[in-house]
Amino acid sequence: MVTKSIRLSETEAEEIAIYLNLVGGTEAALLKEATLRGLREIRLSRGILAYIEGVPPSEAARIAGLPRAPFLHALMDRGVTLLREPSTVGAELDALLAAEASARAGKAEDKGKRSSAVRPADQASGF
Repeated sequence: MVTKSIRLSETEAEEIAIYLNLVGGTEAALLKEATLRGLREIRLSRGILAYIEGVPPSEAARIAGLPRAPFLHALMDRGVTLLREPSTVGAELDALLAAEASARAGKAEDKGKRSSAVRPADQASGF
């Protein structure tokens, strides 16, 4: 375990003492919790700022210390615009549907050719 130290003004130290007298606990535990919470808040703010400034979402999520999906949720929770340009989802779906329809039509055409091709042996036997 690593030990870190901080310098506090008399007022800051007094604020910590007052709080601990009210709720209990140790100064070390409080300072550790405050440090870690503060770090999470700082990372999230910096990650959001980086995203707003144009950093890709995956990199901004790393700055924020979050996986990409929770980071995107954090952006939405704060009203940050996720799509910087008009969405292309509709056009992409149309292209996929057209490709699927074309593939199905090609399969149906191939199936029709195979079933209409009658072998001479089939004609003689009445099939």
